[in-house]
Amino acid sequence: MMKLFIPLVILQLLSLSTTARGVDSPGDSAAVNVFYSKMQQDIVWLTPGKKNNLQVLAGFFRQAPYLGLEERDYQAQFIYAIATDFPDTFPSSAMIAADRQITMKALHFFCDVAYGPVNNVLVRYNGLGTLTDRYSAMPGLLAASLQSDSFELFLQRIEPADTAYAKLKQAFACFYDALTDTGFTETPVISLKADTTNAALMKRLQQLGIADSTAAGGLRDGIIRAQEMFNVLNDGVLRSGFLHELNISFTVRQRELKDGLNQVRWLNAYQPHTMIVVNVPSTDLELFVDNKPVLYSRVITGKKSTPTPTLASRITEVVLYPYWMVPYRIATRELLPHIKRDRHYLDDNQFEVLDRKGRITDPAGINWQSLSTNNFPYVIRQNTGCDNSLGIIKLNFYSPFTVYLHDTPGKSLFMLKQRFFSHGCIRVEDAVMLSRLLLDNASAAMLDTLIKEGPRSDQKPVVIPIRSTVLVFVVYNVAWADPAGKVRFYEDVYKKY
Repeated sequence: MMKLFIPLVILQLLSLSTTARGVDSPGDSAAVNVFYSKMQQDIVWLTPGKKNNLQVLAGFFRQAPYLGLEERDYQAQFIYAIATDFPDTFPSSAMIAADRQITMKALHFFCDVAYGPVNNVLVRYNGLGTLTDRYSAMPGLLAASLQSDSFELFLQRIEPADTAYAKLKQAFACFYDALTDTGFTETPVISLKADTTNAALMKRLQQLGIADSTAAGGLRDGIIRAQEMFNVLNDGVLRSGFLHELNISFTVRQRELKDGLNQVRWLNAYQPHTMIVVNVPSTDLELFVDNKPVLYSRVITGKKSTPTPTLASRITEVVLYPYWMVPYRIATRELLPHIKRDRHYLDDNQFEVLDRKGRITDPAGINWQSLSTNNFPYVIRQNTGCDNSLGIIKLNFYSPFTVYLHDTPGKSLFMLKQRFFSHGCIRVEDAVMLSRLLLDNASAAMLDTLIKEGPRSDQKPVVIPIRSTVLVFVVYNVAWADPAGKVRFYEDVYKKY
């Protein structure tokens, strides 16, 4: 009986570890089963005489480095080898197993392209979980593209249809090309001379893909473009802060772009829900409804010493005229010293003192000098009103960090370029408009009426439920696209890179 010849590359593929990044988890095996049931055949990629789809797949894998993905995550070299040394033997159990392995790698790759690598730690707290229905749809999408002979367009179709994604991808490819150029070197820009004798500056602008700056007036324009890219004062004058951003290595910049690219993919998995996206380094917020941006607002985020945590959650309610329940750390470390020096500090700032059972306590009967950061059996609450530190609006969502979106009476800080002043919460410049857009018509009308009337002297918080699903994402991306779609690099204020 004649033995079937099985190419070495197929044997190598079958011998691959099945533990790499959870690729062969039960969920992935189930997805592979769904794919073959829809194809109604055991062999798809290794069918004799039909090598085109496998070659197209190999071509997709070769694009991985330009997509912010790693070829090794999909064992791409083996796919390339099989596409080159395509088997012409009859089907066998080994062939079927190899074909399934290829499918598993393909589904893994396409899910990463559409929704980002599953092992990315994008947020510290994810209260939304994984949207498994998105991933479970991929086998059907892949099968349909193969059956309709449109597989060549499949990669393009599953990528996020998002301007920010396209711009980040383009920028990432530019940096990747520069880093993989054999002649690439990092030359620090030291001189503050803004002329063509500053060779290091000229070289860096060229590496950044900024057009030739040797023409008359061209250098100043090139510097301004670079300043805009790095979100510094764009006046064409060289300063130390700009040089610092300019000299951050391309390797770091590429990693920042890669994280931004995969963050957009991950957010794409939650479309088309109503979504609020706050990016901490750029200190801005965007509201998306039906995949379209409908509101942009500047925000204030946490100081370096009290950073804003990254998270994903659901906004459940708008609180008009909220109390501010002062966090223990702030109460004991910041307010207590003021109270010890000046007993009128509480009244002057509309603070009340509550005991552990939530009852209002007369501050005159408290021995403040005996209290400390380790001995403070009280809660300090700031009363409602326009002078409340939360302003007149608070948007609640659950997280383990006791942070939320809120208004603020300190509007002047929004005019600054660097807006890192909070204790971790997110102050929203357009908090009222944001709240109005999240509420139904009747609730929004009630909100407007109550704001117009203003708070009463004994005003209590008014809680207005949000009846639709509203997701909130607080992310940290140094490389991010602004509302106009232009990629910028923001200060890494929390030193994560």
